[in-house]
Amino acid sequence: MDGAFFFLGTQTGTLSLANMANIMLLVSEHQLDKVDAGIAGLAKHGAGWVITQYHIDVTRMPKIDEHLIAGTEATSYNKLMTYREYWLEDDAGQRLVTMRGAWVMMDLEKRKIIPIIPEFAEKVGASFDSKVERFPRLPKQGDFDLTVPYRVRYFDIDGNGHVNNAHYMEWMEDVLGEQFLLTHRLVEADIKYAREVAYGTTVDSAVRSEGDASYHLIATDGVANAEAKLRWAAK
Repeated sequence: MDGAFFFLGTQTGTLSLANMANIMLLVSEHQLDKVDAGIAGLAKHGAGWVITQYHIDVTRMPKIDEHLIAGTEATSYNKLMTYREYWLEDDAGQRLVTMRGAWVMMDLEKRKIIPIIPEFAEKVGASFDSKVERFPRLPKQGDFDLTVPYRVRYFDIDGNGHVNNAHYMEWMEDVLGEQFLLTHRLVEADIKYAREVAYGTTVDSAVRSEGDASYHLIATDGVANAEAKLRWAAK
C-alpha cells in the first residue's frame, strides 16, 4: 500500500493497534472475496467468519505515510477452526508486524459456532490438519486498577451484526490513558475473544498493570467478552 493515511494514526505519528490490525485484515478480505469466500460469499450459506484469538509481535509500529507491504496466508484448518498468518513489512523487506489468528464459523441466524465448511478454507489454500494450534495462555484475571465504560455505537457494528474485533483493541488501549500511550510502545499482544457484543450495550474496559505488561478485560454486565495481555516497552 502507498502509505497509511494520516487519519489512521495517533499523536505519536504511528498507527494504532486497531488500525494496524485492520490493514492486515483488509488484505485477507480481498483474498477471500476473490474466491467468493468472504463475508458475502459465506453469508450465502448463512454463516460468517468470527475471530477467537490473536497473537501479535511488533518489531516497530508502522508510521503514517510510510509505504507498507502487507501479506497474509491461510495456513491450515480443522473441524472447528482455521488459522491465518498476517504481516507488514517496510520497503526494505523488514518485518514490522506479525499477527497470527484463529477463526471459527458462526451461524448468523442462531449466533452459534458451526463446523468449518471445508470448501471455504480450501479456496484460499488452507490444508486440513486435525492438530489444534496452541496460542499463549492468558493468566487468570485478578483485581483491576481502573474500569471505564464504553457505549457501543452504530458505527462499531460490522457486517456480521456485532462489534468489529478491532474496536475491542481500541477499548483496551484507550483505558491506559494518554500519558502512558505517549511514553510506551507496544511490542506484543495476546487477545482472546469470548462473546460477541451487540449494538446499544455498554461494555466495561478494565485494566491492571504489572511490570512491562497490561492485562485487560472487556465485559458486559460482568460477563467477559474479551481479554488480553499487552506487553510494552518505554520509548
